[in-house]
Amino acid sequence: MDKQQADRVIQDYIKPLYGFALNKTRHIAEAEELAGRITLAVYQTLLKKTEFLDLNSYVFKIAHYVWAKYVGEKVKASNQLRIDNHEVMSQDEGLDAMIHQETAGALRREIAFLSRQQREIVIKYYYGGMKIREIAAAMGLSGGTVKWHLFEAKKELKHKMNTIRTMGNLGINPIRMSSLGHSGSPGNKGDTSDFLSTAIRQNIAFAAYHKPLTIKEIAEELGISPVYTEDEVAALEEYGFLDQLPGGKYCTNMYIEDPSPAKSEALHRLYKKYAEIAVEHYFKSFFSMAEAFKETGIYIPDGDFNLLLWSLIPYAGKQLSFKELDKVSHEEVSVSRKDGGHYAAYATIDRDFAVSYDRKWYYFCGFMNRNSDELSLKAWQVDTWWCGRQGGWRDNLSSDFICLMHVISGNLPQNHTNIDAYRRLFDKQYLLQTESGPEINIVYCKDKQTEERLHALLLQPSERIKEAAAELDQAVYQFHLDGQPEHAHNYVRYWSQNNMSSGKMSTYVLKHLVDCGMLKVPELRRQKGISTIMFMNQS
Repeated sequence: MDKQQADRVIQDYIKPLYGFALNKTRHIAEAEELAGRITLAVYQTLLKKTEFLDLNSYVFKIAHYVWAKYVGEKVKASNQLRIDNHEVMSQDEGLDAMIHQETAGALRREIAFLSRQQREIVIKYYYGGMKIREIAAAMGLSGGTVKWHLFEAKKELKHKMNTIRTMGNLGINPIRMSSLGHSGSPGNKGDTSDFLSTAIRQNIAFAAYHKPLTIKEIAEELGISPVYTEDEVAALEEYGFLDQLPGGKYCTNMYIEDPSPAKSEALHRLYKKYAEIAVEHYFKSFFSMAEAFKETGIYIPDGDFNLLLWSLIPYAGKQLSFKELDKVSHEEVSVSRKDGGHYAAYATIDRDFAVSYDRKWYYFCGFMNRNSDELSLKAWQVDTWWCGRQGGWRDNLSSDFICLMHVISGNLPQNHTNIDAYRRLFDKQYLLQTESGPEINIVYCKDKQTEERLHALLLQPSERIKEAAAELDQAVYQFHLDGQPEHAHNYVRYWSQNNMSSGKMSTYVLKHLVDCGMLKVPELRRQKGISTIMFMNQS
């Protein structure tokens, strides 16, 4: 360490070392003498070394060593000063031994920062005692290549041992992600929340998001050994969450949103404004069409038009997506994963801040489509706070709707053989138990003709709605674009489009309709069946 750095360290430790000395001696005069000795020993050691694994721990190791030596002198002189046995250090455990121990630890750490191949060669040669020809044979390399790697590794180690390695921001203040999700089809290993389920993978993804980094640079940013980073990076690359670039650098291939109080408040105001426009210029007309909708033959639980609206309004929201608007296609941002998944991934940095509104009202998961071509069945669903369903897309199973269709068709007897299927339908509250038997608790169309009549009643949006949709998309895009790296701009555009027809907008529309009294919150036993429509007998 150079003199200027050592001076700064000493300046920071003058008071803590005096406090240490005063605590040990209990006398001001003796504390001043001991603190002076410790400070001198620390300063001399700082000038000898360039690298410290834990500077604070090292400084106080020296303090304890000097204190033990000081006590030894006092004991010899007066035999009056008491000391606990564990405080006394062996005469052989001097500062030189401490320096050697610390240097060995630093060397081991720097070996971990070598490339995988160089690290293996160094370990085999210096720690395994293997000869160059043995290493060459074991690794399938020439002797000259092994020698070259040893030379380069020693040069790299010498350079790094003479510099101070700093821990990156993520090593000191790691991020956490929430709302890890996808758009598209997950594979058999799950989606974003499965692949980025650990803190280390989340921080790797974030580290390489704003600029491409090598494995060494990622490891330094996270403050961990590259030995642990390599396998994690390899797995994320294998499944398309990281792209390897020329020069051994990696870049994150997904969308990561970093929220802030100001942005969250601004987006909340924006969605509220355009939800009111959507209600006024589109959804409001549905409330005067009760008889027309019922005449389609659609099944409504208990014949309650309010329950139909809880499903129909978010479902009809897809009418507010306009192909004419400039958009990024799903294929432009989605990735075909090794496990069969094909989706665009996203995540949000978990920032702890308060907002002026209650976030729970605006929770959603969807839109989720489930199909069975063999049985000519399809189902649509979105989860919101009002439905109270748990489990998200993972618990939205095609098999549930297949079983429900068989119940409706009379092809699933309520007997011991089918007890598990019925138990699940009752637990999901797709079925309700009544005195007269099971009651279907979701909206459904019994045949293709009913579906066609229903769709014919869904109004075409006006030019005002189309204009509002374009305005909203552009405003949301500008909010999300701030602070995003250039390579992610296409992702930002993708996740900032179709806002008027999105699940998020559905929650704002529903909240507005509840607040103004147009929609009534369903009774508890009906809630898990809302925002769901099943279409049977499609052929």
